[in-house]
Amino acid sequence: MMFTAARLAISGALWERVRTIMVSLETVVVRSSTVLDASVDDESVLMSIETGHYYTMKVTSRAIWERLDTPIRVRDLCAGLAEIYRAPLATVEADTLEFLNYLEAQKMIEPRAE
Repeated sequence: MMFTAARLAISGALWERVRTIMVSLETVVVRSSTVLDASVDDESVLMSIETGHYYTMKVTSRAIWERLDTPIRVRDLCAGLAEIYRAPLATVEADTLEFLNYLEAQKMIEPRAE
């Protein structure tokens, strides 16, 4: 299976917010307490209490979301995903950082102090 976090169509003001947020490999992240989630068959359905938006996550994005239930350093998250999916670490890091920055822009995750 090829590792690719879904490429997200980001436009306007949201793109500007994503560009200025810098979740890095050294950032420790965790799910926001304002996001509710439930497993439905092979996907996770999420709802942001803050924004009222719904999200559906499958396969790779779901695997990432599941690992964010406790604080985790992004570098460690990527290493684990690269091992599970047998994918090049650089690809996993790039795709995961893009996805995490999107989640942060949507206020679905929170950076934490170590």
